[in-house]
Amino acid sequence: MRRSVQLIALAALPLLAASGAARAGNPLADPTRPATAADSAAAAPEPGGVRVQAVVIRPGSRVAVVDGRLVRAGDRIADIFIEEVTPEGVRYSQDGHSRFARLRCPPPLPVRRGAPSQ
Repeated sequence: MRRSVQLIALAALPLLAASGAARAGNPLADPTRPATAADSAAAAPEPGGVRVQAVVIRPGSRVAVVDGRLVRAGDRIADIFIEEVTPEGVRYSQDGHSRFARLRCPPPLPVRRGAPSQ
């Protein structure tokens, strides 16, 4: 009898922990769940600015994701003209002023190809 009570308590432990985290305003996050409007509102740019979400630099191609859209130098999003895509972010002009929107994470480390050195 005592053994079955222990098993039930162990089985209920993760459920209790999850419900306690949810009540504390800190629900367990599912990393595979798409972002919601509340998530994107927290990471939204300041009014009038742009948000650089990703930058991809390859030989002969520089693209960025700005406010959810794939852009290259020369592209336009509403009243924003994309001037340049760099590893650090995007240079753009808006209302006659040139600005720079920085990617919010550091650029990736260079990838070494071949056998590791020892």
